[in-house]
Amino acid sequence: MGDGLYSLSASQHGLISREQALRQGLSPGGWRWLSQSDDWRRVYAGVYRRVGAPETWEQALMAGCLATDAIASHGAAGALWRLPEVERRLEVTIPQGRRVVVKGFEVHRTRFLQPVDRTHRSGIPVTSLARTVIDVSLDVPGLAPVLVDHVLAKRKVPLALLANRLAAMGTQGRSGTRDLLQMLEERKGRKRHVDSGLQRELERIALHGYRDGLRAVFRVPGPPVQRADALPGRRVPQVDVGFEGFLPPPRGPRPPATNTTPRCPRGPATRSATLSCSATGGSSSLSPRSRSWTRCGW
Repeated sequence: MGDGLYSLSASQHGLISREQALRQGLSPGGWRWLSQSDDWRRVYAGVYRRVGAPETWEQALMAGCLATDAIASHGAAGALWRLPEVERRLEVTIPQGRRVVVKGFEVHRTRFLQPVDRTHRSGIPVTSLARTVIDVSLDVPGLAPVLVDHVLAKRKVPLALLANRLAAMGTQGRSGTRDLLQMLEERKGRKRHVDSGLQRELERIALHGYRDGLRAVFRVPGPPVQRADALPGRRVPQVDVGFEGFLPPPRGPRPPATNTTPRCPRGPATRSATLSCSATGGSSSLSPRSRSWTRCGW
């Protein structure tokens, strides 16, 4: 066995496939000798592991990719890209027309996977970061804000690329694509994005509360979204959760109408801006601006 095969297996977490070995110049007889030797152990049909190589999650994922000629995707790709809150799972994607079954793997099928959507991570064929964010966001909608804000805040993927790849995949008949498109649209115009679970939760509560009926109940405009270009000296966009529109109207009697002449509680009021009450020797003045009583010695 040549040094080329050992180098290839070392770059693939100690694994090699029959097809790769034959492409490297190994004869069919040489492959039979390799598969029967004590230096290699069978993992799947046509895939062998070199004895002594560490058995890791990455090795198991690579073995599944070699056995099915597939590409790591969804949760597996999210773990390889180290995306937050993504569960590490054995998941691969194959073309739509193929049918394969691999023990311990979840196999996805797709009609659309362009070269720009493929790359390698830790020696493993994997979907690109943009495609991974889209796949996981559609598969687990609750993670969509976390993943989108993370890659935008860390400047790993531009917003335009996410929108471009989602449009290229097509939105017809895909569950969750409308919500994902709306989420990307809401983030346009921001110069910085927040990669914080607490601030993201405050934003979610504020926006959802407004959409669920605060405007109808309190008859106030929606909460202002502070954008970077509208805040001199501040660059972090956020929802103004202290906006006075979120507070309910004060309880109590309504102020008198503007065309009603105010009356002194102790008796008829003099039709002037200053009222006096001779009964107690005190005085009471009415502020024309606030239309409320200012009591002096009452």
